Parts: sequence; C-alpha cells; structure tokens
Amino acid sequence: MPAEVVEKAKLCLLDSLGCLIGAYRLPASKIIAAFVNDLGGADEVHVAGSHLKTSCATAAFANATLINALDFDDIYKKGHLGATVISTALAVGEKVQCSGREMLEAIVVGYEISGRVGISMSHSKPRKLLHGHGTWQTLGATATASKLLKLDADQSAHALAIAAANAPVASVMKTVYGANVSMAKNNFGTAAQVGVNAATLAYHGFTGPLDIFDGDTGFWRMFGADAVDRDILVGGLGEVYEILDVGFKPYSCCRILQSSIEATLAVFEKSGVTPESGDYEKIVISAPPIVCEWPFDNRTPSNIWEAQFSGPYCLAMAMLGREPGPDWFLKENFCDPKVAELISRIELRPNDTNRSTFHHASSVELHLLDGELFAATVAVAKGNAANPLSREFVAAKFYSLAALLLPEARHALIDAVYQLEHSRAVIDLIRELTL
Repeated sequence: MPAEVVEKAKLCLLDSLGCLIGAYRLPASKIIAAFVNDLGGADEVHVAGSHLKTSCATAAFANATLINALDFDDIYKKGHLGATVISTALAVGEKVQCSGREMLEAIVVGYEISGRVGISMSHSKPRKLLHGHGTWQTLGATATASKLLKLDADQSAHALAIAAANAPVASVMKTVYGANVSMAKNNFGTAAQVGVNAATLAYHGFTGPLDIFDGDTGFWRMFGADAVDRDILVGGLGEVYEILDVGFKPYSCCRILQSSIEATLAVFEKSGVTPESGDYEKIVISAPPIVCEWPFDNRTPSNIWEAQFSGPYCLAMAMLGREPGPDWFLKENFCDPKVAELISRIELRPNDTNRSTFHHASSVELHLLDGELFAATVAVAKGNAANPLSREFVAAKFYSLAALLLPEARHALIDAVYQLEHSRAVIDLIRELTL
C-alpha cells in the first residue's frame, strides 16, 4: 500500500483507541461491562482497554459502542468508519493473533469497503426518512474480519452478502433525531457484531445471496436509498483510497457542529472579548438548516446523548475552554449557571449551505454592547480531510483522552501504533492497552 495510506491507517487506529479509552470514564462503560459479564460466552478476546474477556463478536460490539460513545471518533463523507472497522480489527486481530502489518491491511480494506458502500447510495430528498450509518458500516466490519480470517474471494463475497442480509435497520431518525436522543445512536455495536458473525459464518461454509447488491431490490433499496452509483463502488479500486478522505474531530460532538464552534472561537479571539465577560449582546450563528432543528437546537440537554448533538451546549463548552472529551459531559455542566448564561446569548439562523459538499460551513457574528460587530466564517472545519489536523494533533488528542486511565502507558501505545507494521503480534498492543 502507498506510504500515505499506511500512515493514515495508523492515525485512524490511534484516534479510535483514544476515543475508546476516554469512554471508560463514562457511566455507559459500566453498562457495557455488565452486558458482557451477563452474556458470558467464550473467553476468546479482550474488550479493548479492559481485563474483560468474551467472544470475538461480543468484544467487537463493546469496542464499537465505546469508540462512538463520546461522538469524538473519526469522520468521513458519511458516518464514522472507524467505530466499526477498528473495533472489529481489535477483536478479530487478537483472536487470530495477527501481525501489525496484517491489522493495518485489514483496517484499510474495512475503510475502503465501508466508505464506498456508504457514498454509493443516494437520496433525492434533502432530509431522508431512512438514515443509519450502522446499516452500511456493517460491511466495513465484515471486510475487516474477512481479511483477518484470511477468507478467499468466494468466502469473502458470501460474508458480505450474509452481513448485508443481517445489517441493523436504519434507525437514526429515532435514536438521534427522535424525541429522545439515546445511547443506541448509530447501532455501531450491532454493526460490528454482525460483521464478525458474517465473516465467521462464511469461514465455516455458510452462504448468502451473492446478488444482494444488484437490481431494484438490492441492498441500497433495503437501506432506503433512491439509487446506487456502481462506479463509486468499484471505480479506482486499489488506486483511489477512501481512507485518505477520513478526518478527525477536534471537538467531542457531532461533526455538523464543528465549523460553528471553530468560527465562534475565532470571532472571540478577533474581538478581544472573552466569552465570560458579558461584554456582548449576542452571538449569531449562521449554520446549515439542520443545526437550527432538533436535536441540534436543544438548549437544555440533560444527558450526554442529548448534549453531544446540542449546538448551543457544545458552543458553551468550547467558549468556557473545557477540555473536549469526557469533561464536556459531566452532570454538573447540565445545570451550571455559566453554561446557561452563554447559551442564552446564542442565536441560531439557517444559511443556504450546499450539504452535498459534505462540509457544514458556518458564519458567526459577535454583537458587542457598544454596537461594534465582529464576524468570522469557517467553510471547512479543521479536522475534515480537506482541512486536516496534523499527526501531532491526533497524538495530543490521544494523549489527553488517555491521561487519567493510562498515564504511564500513553507514550508506549503511541509508539506501538506508529511502529505497528513491524510488530509480529498485535496481542502486544492489546496488552499495552489494558487499563
């Protein structure tokens, strides 16, 4: 693989590991631990970052759920590919005791399949009625597991067909955009679990409908898309790598909010006014219409799942200088008068951004009490592939997320990821990762 692709795979792994470790500071991690203990099963592999051992598929479920818990995980034109690909690579990689090189190859394969399937499906309506990244990201997990299990072409085809037939339904219009934002979110845990199961079934000879992507009843139709672009599915395969279009978030909230946060911080810096000074009348955010609708316009989030999609709340966290990650979602923040005061000064206004670009441009106006006006615009937020963060930033993000739980092992883990292609056994990485 090209050197830049290998480098990007390492950064994707490091970023997902940071998000996973950070999630162990959330109450949700105890739910996952209880679930794994109650489920039992073979002590095959670790739930990444812990001493818990369970079946490979259950570990992939737990890994994926934790990686996405903070909504701090990687971003693509659609979805969060790493949540399902990296979670599967960690679980299956430990089971087969693959080498570091084999894990990197499997990660790239997973991102490639997942990304191509996701962007190949189109919707004619601006706000689709069916939405769910986990539905198609199941195929990235399947491809990753198939690669690590060394399935041949025929077995791999059946694995993808089995996974497509068993992928979770597209439920985000309820789990995120519904009246009650929930920790179910994107179904990434189920997606990873189905992917591991599908590859394992194919390994043992189970078969699926090999025409599942074809015709008017193909997978794209099951997902609720209006059409599928087959050139995107296979065009330039092995030459154009989708993993290079993956980005990393600087803030622990939905990608749709990143540009608004960046522009808000920029306008305060330009004005010389501090957010807590009160020397301004209001902050006017002109953002994509979706930011001005539920759940993104929620001004009174009561839990982490509502908060990570709340534009006003996340803007307040950034303006207060709180460290992105678990600290953004401490219970005391939801009733903090300082947070409420900042939120009261925020106005959201829809702009006419073309969402087909996959960017979410935002402009911010800061109205001072003396009538002076300062403005800033962010067309492409930092962290998007078109405006990438540096390798050093990704490492610093990991370092911060791992600070409390792995204070001594952080440097060793970063070095292990950067040198992964030289590792004979990924189990060494897993051991370093254990809290």
